[in-house]
Amino acid sequence: MAISLKTQKMLWGRAASRCAFASCKTELVMDATETDDESLVGEACHIIARSVDGPRGESDLSSEQRDKYGNLLLLCNVHHKVIDDQPGEYTVEKLKAIKQEHESWVKQQLKIFDASKQRDDEIYATYIDKFESLIDTENWNAWTSYLLSNGQPSIWKTNKDNLEELRLWLLNRVWPKRYKTIELAFENFRRVLQDFLNKFDQHAIEWGDDQYLTEKFYKNYSGPFDQSRYDSIFIDWEYHCYLVEDLTLELNRAANYIFDKVRDELSHSYRLSEGILLVTSGPHMDLSFKTHRVEYRGTERTEIPYGGLKDFEEHLRFQRDLYFGEKA
Repeated sequence: MAISLKTQKMLWGRAASRCAFASCKTELVMDATETDDESLVGEACHIIARSVDGPRGESDLSSEQRDKYGNLLLLCNVHHKVIDDQPGEYTVEKLKAIKQEHESWVKQQLKIFDASKQRDDEIYATYIDKFESLIDTENWNAWTSYLLSNGQPSIWKTNKDNLEELRLWLLNRVWPKRYKTIELAFENFRRVLQDFLNKFDQHAIEWGDDQYLTEKFYKNYSGPFDQSRYDSIFIDWEYHCYLVEDLTLELNRAANYIFDKVRDELSHSYRLSEGILLVTSGPHMDLSFKTHRVEYRGTERTEIPYGGLKDFEEHLRFQRDLYFGEKA
């Protein structure tokens, strides 16, 4: 398990980005230059090691608990090596005391520490971690592929339930109002999600115990057979499926837009190792599956890129980097 954004913001913020070692206090963020961005040279050190066979590793803590804020200490790389090379000298109790003393020193001695900003940053980080959990970023490409495959969008019930929870959760957030662009990016995602869920639900049926599937409602045709009427209903079904697929692509763009704004405002290194969210569609006519990188680009990167369902349905989706529907 990776260290969460909230934990990172707590660790770096409360330590004022300085090595906690009493004789060090080195600033762990190197200033940007004319050619390069700022550089982080500090390390999140485990008080009780991440693994049982590491320094001070014998503990009842779970692997998840070992990556929590209470078990982490911010140090420079030199003092990180010192404490791990000398676990007999630097015990769990001693390292916890070092951490407590350093954070007290920050509050008392450093005028640069902004308690209000730190509190707001931790609120944003908490929201972002929750958002990641509900959209299941680790399996995003896997579960969204069912919405983009076989021309008949489907979704696992677990993911659908999470999205329903997210819809309400986003609507009732209390925002700190410190980072406007982050908050607007979340609002943009909320609007896309609202329309995606409403549109998918129009023709969704339960499929087995664990999925919802877009019903082939053209098969419900009744009355004297009329080929033109049947064809018209089939076209309506295809149109609906394409719109759900295009809204799925828009969800992907909206999520990546949030991540961009988090990097701009809150944490420059956020999700750099994981990268952006991708989606996979298929099988196509040649029976292939294709993985796509979809994002808002150029002039699309406004405060609220999604202009609402009517505009998206009739115009906007056809101007995006990828779409599956057909122009009227």
